[in-house]
Amino acid sequence: MPTLAETQLAELSAWLVASSQDEKSPMGDTIIHDAYGQLVTVALDDPAPDLSAALALGCLPLLMAHDVPAATFTAIEGQAKLDERAAHIVWVAGAAIHDPLRGFPACHVVRVAEGQTLRQAAVARGIDPDADRLLVGIPAEAFVQ
Repeated sequence: MPTLAETQLAELSAWLVASSQDEKSPMGDTIIHDAYGQLVTVALDDPAPDLSAALALGCLPLLMAHDVPAATFTAIEGQAKLDERAAHIVWVAGAAIHDPLRGFPACHVVRVAEGQTLRQAAVARGIDPDADRLLVGIPAEAFVQ
């Protein structure tokens, strides 16, 4: 049986896929939506890798201490600005804690400063990084793009 964090990771992955689907305009043209965010594996006690190149492309790396396929970072088209997407992830995760029917997992989302670990970022926010709930880190630089 999967843990709560594994279930939330699957929910987050599904939400990212759904948020990255192309759509049709009222005139029938295709509106392209590249990846809303990319999952990046980082050990709980290791500093996040340098993601400045990915951020410069408009990618939103979502850091987690779970094995996920390696992210491919390419220039993003058809998505909101990087800082808006980062803020939306924080907001929707917080809202999901109180309203689990939103379609987004009620995970913990923390800003991770350069050189900081996921554990340090969680503890600074009063979150137990060893709890079963999924912990997602967003590089602090994503909020100032």
